[in-house]
Parts: sequence; C-alpha cells; structure tokens
Amino acid sequence: MKASTTTIPPKNQSGTGSDGWKLLGGERFYTFARWVTILLLFAITQFITKKPIWPISIESDPLVVMLWAYTAFSSLASLAAFLPGFGQLIGMAYLIDIAFISLMAFFAGDRYAIFFPMYLLPLINAAIRQHSLVGLLSGILAAICYIVAFLGSLRFSSDPRAVVPLEYVGLGMRGMILSLIPWMTNGLAERWSENNRQSVAVAERQAEQALVAARAYRDQMRSLYEVAYSLSTTMDYRHVLEAALRESRRLVPYTCGFVLLSSGEENELYVAASQSLSESDHARKLTLSKNGLADVLRATEACTVDIAQQRDLHVFDTLHSCRSACIIPLRAALRTYGLMVVATDRVASFTGEQIDMLAALAGYAIIALHNAQLIFDLKEERSKLLSKEEEVRHQLARDLHDGPAQSVAAITMNVEFIKKLLDRDPKRVIDELDKLSAMAKRTTYEIRTMLFELRPLVLETQGLKVTLEQYLERFKGNNAGAQIVLETDQMGDVHLDTKTEGTLFNIIQEAVNNALKHAKAKHIWVRMRSEPKLLHAVVQDDGAGFDKVAVLRTYEKRGSFGLLNIDERARLVGGQAEIESAIGQGTKVIIMVPIE
Repeated sequence: MKASTTTIPPKNQSGTGSDGWKLLGGERFYTFARWVTILLLFAITQFITKKPIWPISIESDPLVVMLWAYTAFSSLASLAAFLPGFGQLIGMAYLIDIAFISLMAFFAGDRYAIFFPMYLLPLINAAIRQHSLVGLLSGILAAICYIVAFLGSLRFSSDPRAVVPLEYVGLGMRGMILSLIPWMTNGLAERWSENNRQSVAVAERQAEQALVAARAYRDQMRSLYEVAYSLSTTMDYRHVLEAALRESRRLVPYTCGFVLLSSGEENELYVAASQSLSESDHARKLTLSKNGLADVLRATEACTVDIAQQRDLHVFDTLHSCRSACIIPLRAALRTYGLMVVATDRVASFTGEQIDMLAALAGYAIIALHNAQLIFDLKEERSKLLSKEEEVRHQLARDLHDGPAQSVAAITMNVEFIKKLLDRDPKRVIDELDKLSAMAKRTTYEIRTMLFELRPLVLETQGLKVTLEQYLERFKGNNAGAQIVLETDQMGDVHLDTKTEGTLFNIIQEAVNNALKHAKAKHIWVRMRSEPKLLHAVVQDDGAGFDKVAVLRTYEKRGSFGLLNIDERARLVGGQAEIESAIGQGTKVIIMVPIE
C-alpha cells in the first residue's frame, strides 16, 4: 500500500513562502481541534475533581496539574504551527497528546470511558499524516497506554476495588478499537486519495484530448485560411489546387495526392496539380471507364475506394504502394471539372471527419476552377458578342438592302411613272396607284417584321406566349412550305424577367429561322412546358438534320454563333440548352431556364 497524503514538507524545503503555509494548513486545523478538546477536558476535570482548577498549587489535584501542563504544551504547539520551519517537530506532537491523555486517564480513572474518545483526534491525525504501518503502531501504542492507565488507576487508587470480567471485555474492545482506528482511517484516506488521483488522471486525459482537438481545429482553420488567402490573391487556379493539396496533407497525412481535370477530350482527364506524384505519373492522362471513376465523377459527395479494385487508378505507378483513396468530385453550378484524389498506404481508411476536412479544402479548389471558367467564359462571350454585333450589323444591312430599300426604290420609280401617266394616259393612274399602295403596304410589313425580330415591344407588355404567337403568325404560308405548330397548353401563367424572356425568344427565333432556311422540314414544332422551377422550350423539326459531331469538329472555323452557341446564351440567364440532331432525323433544340 502506498503512503497516504501528508502535510509534512519535504526535508529539502525550508518551509518558507506560501507553499510552507499551505503544507501547515492541516496542522493549524489540528491545533484548533486540540483546543476544543482542552475546553472539554476543563469541563470534565471540574466535574471529576469538584474543586477549583485555578489557582494551581502544591495541594492541587494531579489531574488539574496534568491539564495545565497539557494546556501549556498546546500553547507552544499552537505557536509553532504558525511559524514556518517547525513542520517536522509539530508533526510528531500527536505522541505527546497521547501521553497527556493517558496520564489524565491514569490520575482520574476511566471507569466510564470518559477519556477514551480523546484518543481519536491524535490517532486520526497520525493515520492521515503517517504511513499505514506507522499509524497502526501509533494505534497499538495508544491502546497499550490506555490499558495501562486504566489498570494502573485501579491498582494505585486510594479506594481500590475489584474488576468484574465484563469490564475487562470492554477494556479489550476499547483497546482493539484504538489499535484499528489509524489503520482503517489510513485505508479510507488511501482509497479517497486513489480516487482523487484517478479523477485527476481522467481530468488530465480529458484536458489533453481537448487540447488535441483545439490544436486540430486550429490547424484546420489555418489550412482553410491559407487556401482562402491563395484564392483571394491569385487568379491562377493551379496555384489554388497546389495550396489545397498542400494544406490537406497537414490535416490528413497521406502518401500522395493529385487533381484530375478534363482535358477537353471525351472521358479523358489530366493531372493538373499533385503532391508526391512521380514525374512520369504527372504527365499521364486518364481515360474513364464505365464502371470506374465515371460513376464517382457523377456523384455529388466524396467517397473512399479500394485502389486494388479501382482499375482506372492502376495507370499511376505511385499508387501501387497505396491501399485506399479518398476521391472528391469537383462540381459547381451543374458543371463537373474533375476529381481530387488523396491516397494513403495505411490499412485504416479515412474517417468521416477527415473526409469532411478534405471536402472543405476541395471546396476552395472548386471555387477557383469555377471562377477561372467564368472568366474564360466571359472573355469568350465578350469576343462572341462583338462578333455577333458585327454579324447582326451586316445582316441588318443586307436585309435592308434586299428588302425595304429595294421596295422604297421601286415605290419611288412608280411615283415618277405615275406622274408621267397623268399627262399621257390618265385612265391608268388609278390602277398604278393601287399597285403602289400594295407595294407600300408590303414594304411597311417587311419593316415591321424586321423591327419585331430585332426587339418585339409586345414582349415587354404581353409576355413571351403572346409574342411567340404573333411572331409565328407571320410565317403562315411561308415560301419554305413548312407548317409551324405552337404548343403552349402546358406553359401556364409563367412570368420571366425581361432579360430572360428576351434571350429565350432570340434562341427560339434563331432555331425557327435555321429550320426554315436549312432543314427543308415539313413541320416545325415549338413547345413550351413549365415546371415548379424550370421553363422548358423545345424547337423540333422533321427536316434533313445534320452531323453534330462533324459540325463540332469544324466549330472553331465557322466564325458565327449558330445553333451550337445557344448553350452560352442560355447560361447567361442561368439556364442551359442542348441540341439533338442526326442526318435524316431532324433537329431538336431543348432550352431550360429558371423561373424566379
């Protein structure tokens, strides 16, 4: 058994300072309890002797003399308890307490066990301050002193009497109690101290765990700050990707990590940034298989995979020594940019908390990629808008030259011709004026049609549905021989903002014009359908169609917007669009815009 907690200062301490006073705190409490005991002894002595206890003289009762001697000793012990440096001496004062109590029991006799409880205070003090063996010996010493004092008081008493056997039994039990009290108290104190030590150990472990968690949170916040700072100070997304991989390694130690982005070819990815990846692996390109990373790429959440079972990753030699990988799709605003792969050679896979931290850092990489894409799109859109503006100017000039300008010139010539007829053949003037009126009406209609196509005012006043009805009404009986069918039964009462309506009308207008000019279709369908958050528009024809792959291959050389640019237009208003076409199977243009 370990020694119990003691208030005795070590030998190498001088006992000065606040620590010395703290160590003597228990002794000062014991001194206070001793004075309470002395007050009780004064009352007991007065009751036993039935004589004044002051002043003291030679004729005074020995019990009174012992009481005053004990009082003098207690005064010295009390003074020593408040003076630093006397810890070793006053630590053994309990033995003198036992001696004084034994002498008082001897001179007064303890037939009624009056002095027996007085032993408890010094014995409990010894049990708490000393080793368990020392406490047990102190208890045995106190028991022997008490028994000797009890028997001696009967032997040398002025009025000796016989001791009955029951008194011996009681004396033996009191002696046994005095012997065992220090040992039992020491055991209880040791158990209490052990419980305290265990509680302290648990508290220290909890504090250490809290400190580790605080440090991990600090490291996580610092890593997030570093990546966010990189994002705010540079427009180069590659720099942000490198920072995200570097800071991820601080939070989640891994063997190697890299970011795969689309190379522009179908189902092909390239390494845009890496950590601990070999040079040969960094230059590799990865082709996605149907049951491999393609499924992960379409997912919205991070996942862990077994590298041995992920065949697409086998092309990287660096990953042959790794066992598992955490793969995070890089997606934003309906776009998929690529994957962030973090691999480890540990047996244990990534925890949920580690995956969340990697996903948080990957979020900054997604923002950087999205910003880079937006900047690229804005630059391309600006260039295309400038080209489109120039194209519209040329088209407008051609339409004005071939249409209204020719009609106005013909009207001017007919006016001059009618002037001459007034003198030569007045009867023909009425017929020529009728022809001139029809020509003027046709010219007016052409000009209004051009104005309607450029910016229909009805779009701002009566909405998209009425605008489409009026616009498509103009194509009835067109020279192309195509029947245009407008289906808006499922459109409902949908209202879009002016910009979205204008963009959607322009896309439908261009799709219809292209179908009339190039599709050689018999029917053109314009369908509108609304959902809770989206408006679907479909322009479909049963014409000749075209080879979409071949057109895409020569797209950069075409130099115009065309049908293939409708997705860029739709994205300008937060939507998306696509084209489905094949030779001999017609063309289908699908546009989706959000309803706000």
